[in-house]
Amino acid sequence: KLFKKVAEHIIGLDKLSEFKAQGLSNIVWAYATAEESHPKMFKKVARHIIGLENLSKFKAQDLSNIVWAYATAEESHPKLFKKVAEHIIVLDKLDKFSPQNISNIVWAYATAKEAHPPLFEKLAGSATKRQNEYHSQDITNLLWSFASNGLLDQHLFSSIEQTVVANLSKYSSQGLGNIAWAYTVANVAAPSLFNELFINACLQKENEFGVEFCCQLHQWQLWQEESKSNISLHPSLQEKCRQAFLTRVPTSSAFQDDVFSQLASLGLKPEEEVLTKRGYRLDAVVEVKGKKIGIEVDGPSHFLGRKPTGSTILKWRQVTNLEGIPIVSVPYWEWNKLRKDIDKKQQYLRSLLHV
Repeated sequence: KLFKKVAEHIIGLDKLSEFKAQGLSNIVWAYATAEESHPKMFKKVARHIIGLENLSKFKAQDLSNIVWAYATAEESHPKLFKKVAEHIIVLDKLDKFSPQNISNIVWAYATAKEAHPPLFEKLAGSATKRQNEYHSQDITNLLWSFASNGLLDQHLFSSIEQTVVANLSKYSSQGLGNIAWAYTVANVAAPSLFNELFINACLQKENEFGVEFCCQLHQWQLWQEESKSNISLHPSLQEKCRQAFLTRVPTSSAFQDDVFSQLASLGLKPEEEVLTKRGYRLDAVVEVKGKKIGIEVDGPSHFLGRKPTGSTILKWRQVTNLEGIPIVSVPYWEWNKLRKDIDKKQQYLRSLLHV
């Protein structure tokens, strides 16, 4: 009731000019931390910040708290994230941003599915130079965020490797899973990290790995196969992770049904929801000129803007490299352009599949 009362008061104000930057930051941080949902208040604060001439009065901690709060509360405000990103990008230096500030900012953008490559590039430069100041959680957040957003900064992943290794004993099971998955997506070899020490660290936390992190480790194990490495998880953990990956439940959509219908009309006889040998599920597989082709019907969750997410990039790569099945993606925005024109949809698929 207290949070509701305060939110209603803020919503009822004509303007928020009397609130200092830190005050606004603390308010949204408090609501997100307390898991108190008040979309109208979050929207009012966001509009106020967006309307400011600049964000010069906002300290690094304020900016970090704000984007973290909106991401945590699942309050989508792209213009707010754009405003904060543009402010940070033009700063001469980032020495007032702590490692936690930087890791929380990239985590917030990745969690909110906000793509701002120039911001990530600037923060990567700072992180690389100051990596010795980063704690284990900061490192985990940083690497997971870059990979999740499909920003495969090879220099960042290579240069931070020794710092990741130095913190190996401090990572939680979630941290180990996120780091393994991030390097898998980035496809950056890290021999001093992924060795028997890493295998033992995972084994010690075997009972702590939930389904999500088991799936990450399964993809990491596939990466070892992909890169022809001889490193393997302990058999019991490897099987646990494989089973977790296999048990993921596929979801269907009207978009998928429409694509499958048009493929069938072309005489391609799509095989739907195909489970591959290594555990990936393909929306459909068709045979063209004697060769199997995987069809992925990719909705908005597979992209940030028009760029594929890290998860999408990884699936396409591993299915192609390990299963020998090339992937053809049908992005939602291209399909939507065709509206209800069946002839155009079929012509689009013919062009995509070269039939």
